[in-house]
Amino acid sequence: MPSRIFYKSSQASSQILVALTATISMIILGTNIGWTSPIIPNLLNSSSDSPLQLSSANAAWVTSFLMLGSLPGCIIASLIVDRIGRKISLLLTNIPLMIGWILILISHEPHTLFIARFISGIGMGSVYTLCPIYIGEIADKNIRGTLGSFLKLMMHFGELYSHAIGPYVSYTIMGYCCAIIPIIFFITFIWMPESPYYLLVKNRKNDALNSLRFLRHYGDDNKLFEELEQINETVIQDLSNKRKFWYLFRTSGNKKAVIICFGLQLILQFSGLAAIESYTQKIMDEAETQLSASIEVIILNIFQIIAGIFSAILVDKIGRRPLLINTTFLAGCSLLISSIFFYLKNQLKLDMKPYGYILVISIIFYEFIISVGLNPLTYMMLGELFSTDIKGFAVCSANIWGGLVAFSVTKLFQVISDSSGVEISFLWFSMSCFIGVVFIIYCVPETKGKTFAEIQGELNSINGEKSINSKS
Repeated sequence: MPSRIFYKSSQASSQILVALTATISMIILGTNIGWTSPIIPNLLNSSSDSPLQLSSANAAWVTSFLMLGSLPGCIIASLIVDRIGRKISLLLTNIPLMIGWILILISHEPHTLFIARFISGIGMGSVYTLCPIYIGEIADKNIRGTLGSFLKLMMHFGELYSHAIGPYVSYTIMGYCCAIIPIIFFITFIWMPESPYYLLVKNRKNDALNSLRFLRHYGDDNKLFEELEQINETVIQDLSNKRKFWYLFRTSGNKKAVIICFGLQLILQFSGLAAIESYTQKIMDEAETQLSASIEVIILNIFQIIAGIFSAILVDKIGRRPLLINTTFLAGCSLLISSIFFYLKNQLKLDMKPYGYILVISIIFYEFIISVGLNPLTYMMLGELFSTDIKGFAVCSANIWGGLVAFSVTKLFQVISDSSGVEISFLWFSMSCFIGVVFIIYCVPETKGKTFAEIQGELNSINGEKSINSKS
């Protein structure tokens, strides 16, 4: 018994190490997203000592070019992930991310900053596509959810890093502080193993065996060969199909996976995540509390990180479905409270200043609860639901869909808020969550503790019966 516990602990520690080094790339994304919050106000301030000044219109472009660049980034990643591998592809994403920070450091005019953010966006879209695939394929089925939750946890850490440092240092020092993280990612992740799934796709069985040995640390080589054979059977079955984009819609399993992943992205973005994160400071200002908006944003980031830790603990204990259902429902309740607050303030003209803390708490709670379940699981399940042959195209498509919906919701938020009131926007976000709960209950399967073969077997089953190819 003690030796079994030792081997399980050793196995988990190796996979945690690999997942942590891989998701340093998500910290880089977090710093890119969080960079605008403390830096843009300085660039808009003509009296600041920043090396360049921006107009309000240019500032909006600086913010949006990151998302715009992520769209081709997703496509590039999907084209290289099955050709050169998950690890090498992820390492290559470091190039545009590093170039982006270098350009930011040397920028002396807005157009250079636009280019810098667009190039960083290419790296961002690539990481969003590649990291869930890599984490899903190196993880044992019993801790795959925990490791998958690192994706958003590390990104929130990157946002906090930017928000905590940015207000207190110069533009140039901030750039150097952020540029060092891609260097850390490269010198740590380069030593990590390639995905055993990809190595078997390329018929490199010895390399796959060594990769699995590093990741698992089985005390018994028979278990190692048994898992390698299971993975190989899954890969052979997946590769019996042609790896074309339209294959996403040719099998019942892939169709179901597309509906699930696209549906979860729709729920997540229609809950107002991108809009609320883009306008957090403006929303917090409506509360008129004693705390400054910058401090409230830092508090919010801290709660997001705490939520990420809760997610890592809970996802493989209680499962994906319970987390998705409960966090989506609670997010809807929180958003409904925000909507009522704005209705009382803007429509009934009540003095809500004494109750401003209610709005602040509801927004922080929304960000907290969404970070426990709906937000990380939407991205984590991308690496679980699709077969090896189509995974690159699938994750790319889902991320592009999510980006387009996020962009649309962010634009519509301002339009609806200006024309009908911000309370209508929050009511829309809230109702989307409640409708989303129904979708999750009826459409999203539980993947906790299941191999990829078992997941594919259930997705491709007819009338709820598992495929004969699924493993017990």
